[in-house]
Amino acid sequence: MSRIHNPMLLEAWLEDGEIKDAFISDTLYRGFEQILIGRSAMDMPYYTQRICGICSSAHATTAALAVEQALGMHVPPNGLLVRNLILASDFIQNHIRHIYLYTLPDYFRGPDIAPFVPHSESDLRLSGKENATMTEHYFKAIDISRAAHAAFAVFGGKAPHGHGLVPGGASMEVDADKVNRYRGYLMEIIGFIDAILLPDVTLIKERYPEYIDLGKGIGNYMSVGGFPSPEGSTLFPQGVILQGKRENFDERHITEDVTSAWYKLHGPLHPMEEDTVPDRSQPKGYTWVKSPRYRGQPVEVGPLARAIINKEEVIGHGAIARTWARALELKRIANTTLEWLNRLEPGAETLDTKIGQDSGVGIGLHESMRGSLGHWVSVKNGRVNHYQIITPSALNFGSRDETGTRSVGESSLLGIIIRSEDLKEAGRIIRSFDPCFSCSVHIIDGENIYALKIQV
Repeated sequence: MSRIHNPMLLEAWLEDGEIKDAFISDTLYRGFEQILIGRSAMDMPYYTQRICGICSSAHATTAALAVEQALGMHVPPNGLLVRNLILASDFIQNHIRHIYLYTLPDYFRGPDIAPFVPHSESDLRLSGKENATMTEHYFKAIDISRAAHAAFAVFGGKAPHGHGLVPGGASMEVDADKVNRYRGYLMEIIGFIDAILLPDVTLIKERYPEYIDLGKGIGNYMSVGGFPSPEGSTLFPQGVILQGKRENFDERHITEDVTSAWYKLHGPLHPMEEDTVPDRSQPKGYTWVKSPRYRGQPVEVGPLARAIINKEEVIGHGAIARTWARALELKRIANTTLEWLNRLEPGAETLDTKIGQDSGVGIGLHESMRGSLGHWVSVKNGRVNHYQIITPSALNFGSRDETGTRSVGESSLLGIIIRSEDLKEAGRIIRSFDPCFSCSVHIIDGENIYALKIQV
C-alpha cells in the first residue's frame, strides 16, 4: 500500500529473527539548498514550501523567521496569530492523516479494495466489527483532514503551498467572515478528535500494549519551541534532554556531519559554516541525509519529544507511545487554535513590510509536524548567499557520524524480533516517527530479498 512518496531504503541484518543492525537511506537528491542561492530573500517562504507538500507551512514559517532576523523585520501581533492559525491547521491535517492513513492500517484489516489490498494478514488483533468501524473512520478522517486544509486556505489562500505566510507576518487581512469560516471547520475537527480519533488510538494502544515501548529511541530529546504568542510565550517550549539530563536549548550546539553521506567530506560543522556539495563517490556514503547532532549526540524530535520536554505525562517511549503523544498533541493544538482565533482583531494589520537592512544573517527555528526544523540564511543586498536546512527526518534518520553512532531511527530497530513474514514489526516502528522520506522501504536479509515494500 502506497502511503507517502519518495525513496527511503531500510537495510536490516537479521540473526535468528532479531535485527542486529540497520541502515536507513534516502536515495533521492533534491538540492534545495543550492537552488536557493542567489534568489530574493523575500521569496524564501515560497521556495522552501516546495520541500514538502504535507508540511509546507512549517517551512514557510521557519523561512520567514530566518529572513525577518536577517533583514530586521517585525511581525505585528495580529500577523503572528494568523501565522499560528495557518500552521496549526496544517499540523492538524498532518496528524490526522498520519494516524489514519499511515499508521493505523498496520493494526487493522480493511476491506478487499484499494488502498487496503494486498492485505497484511499477520498480527491483526481487532474483531470483524472493530475492523469495519476502523475502516469507516479511515474514510471519515480523509474528509476531516480536508476540512483542516480548508481552514488553512481561509488565511493561507490555498493549501498546500499557501500564499499567506510571508516575511513580515501574514498577507491575508482579518474579518468576521474569515474568523467564522475558520471556526466552523475547527469545531467539526474537534468533534472528530474527541468522538472518533482518540477512542480509535486508545483501542490500538490497548490491543498492542507491547508497542508502547517497542521501538524506543536512545533517550535523547529536543524541541526548538514554536507557536509564539504576542506576549512571547510559546505553546511548545524549547529544551533538550541528553542521557536523562535536562538542559536549556542552545542553537550554537547544532552541527551536521557528512562522514557517511554522499557529500564532500567535512567534519561536524554548524549550519552557518557548511555548504552542500554532493559527492556520490563518498566511500562511506550510504544516503543523501546528513548527520545532524546536538552537542555531538543524536536526538529524537517530534510529538513524543515535545511532550517530554514540556514535562507532560507519557505512556512510554516506543512506537505506540509516539502515536499516542501525537493524538494528544492534536487535541491540544486544536483547542489552543480556538483561543488564538478569539484573540484576532478584525481590521488590525497583519503584515509589516518595512525592512531594516538589506544584508544580514538569520536563524529560523520552529517545531514542525515531525519535530524540530531549522533554517539558516545569509543575505547580501537582498539576495541569499548561504542557506542551510535541517529537517526533523534528518534529525531522526540521519546517517552515521564520524564516530559511527547510529541515528535514533536506526537505533530504534536494534533487538526487534521479527515474527511476521512481511516484517510488519519494523514497519510499525519506522512509521511511528512520521518520516517525511516519502519512501518505499525494503528489508534485506543476506541473499534473500523479502517480497515487501513497507511504505512509510
